[in-house]
Amino acid sequence: MQAIVKAKRAPGLTVTTVPKPTPAPGEVLIAVRHAGVCGTDLHIADWDAWAQGRLKPPLVVGHEFAGEIVAMGDAVAGLTTGQLVTAEGHIVCGHCLQCRTGNGHICKNTRIIGVDRDGAFAEYIVMPATNVLPLNGIPTQVGAVMDPMGNAFHTVLTAEIPGSTVLVVGCGPIGCFAVGIARAAGAAKVIASDVNATRLALARRMGAHVTVNAATDDVVRAVLDETGGEGADVVCEMSGVPSALHQAFAAVRLGGRVQLLGLPKGEVAIDFANEIIFKGITVYGVIGRRMYDTWHQMRRYLTAGLLDPTPVITHRFPLNKIDEALAAIRSGDAGKIILEIA
Repeated sequence: MQAIVKAKRAPGLTVTTVPKPTPAPGEVLIAVRHAGVCGTDLHIADWDAWAQGRLKPPLVVGHEFAGEIVAMGDAVAGLTTGQLVTAEGHIVCGHCLQCRTGNGHICKNTRIIGVDRDGAFAEYIVMPATNVLPLNGIPTQVGAVMDPMGNAFHTVLTAEIPGSTVLVVGCGPIGCFAVGIARAAGAAKVIASDVNATRLALARRMGAHVTVNAATDDVVRAVLDETGGEGADVVCEMSGVPSALHQAFAAVRLGGRVQLLGLPKGEVAIDFANEIIFKGITVYGVIGRRMYDTWHQMRRYLTAGLLDPTPVITHRFPLNKIDEALAAIRSGDAGKIILEIA
């Protein structure tokens, strides 16, 4: 089968032929129809310090996908061939303290497809049946972005949203999803900030009531003006940029909540007394999707028509155009990018 492979410990990705996998007991074989390209794939292609410390090439990359079940190993129940599905890309142990207390999303033994084992930028992928989720009528191009969209659902819906003012800091694809989710969940006002005009336009398409260009305007002042001087009830920080992190803490109201998804590249100095403690705020760190309540929330919103994520999908490429897909991400003018595989 054709696949995109990290072939060696050096920059670049290779489109090549690899053996088609066979499902073992408890696994299903999925013919991939669509796959999402994200920043992690860019880190792997560029072979940055994180990738050098984590990956062991050769490896099929990619961790966001949807497709059709074409074969099943023994001892698989509740799934059928021909079913359109997506999957949770974090494969957890099920036995550690975190897994056994309903916190599998922070399992200490997590293995990620496309990072720790062969991934989804291929014509076929095998997945544990426990990780596979039927799409229930959701199109596969949307199913292919449910992994990153799930990060946004986790970020937004672990806060109290109905009637709240929500500030989304950073309008990359996950930030734009967060804008739409906050609107769908009943936020009274959604404010979005970024330094990129294209991304701010996407945020408006996803329902932001107010957008603020952080390159030219004072984000904190704008939030205070929109909230009668109180600040946002909930801030979703999606960028990881140090200045944006400080804006998040400054813009949240006293007793509010800051949801942290964006990953800083290094250490960030925080004034704990004035930015967190004296404000009496709650800070929540987000990683992945809660297994599997986030997925069920997401499917309900999508199947009920409460959220349309398709405006965020701006580019589509065939499998053999991965370099062009990565270039579109680097340009800063893309939303979510999809590989069309079948």
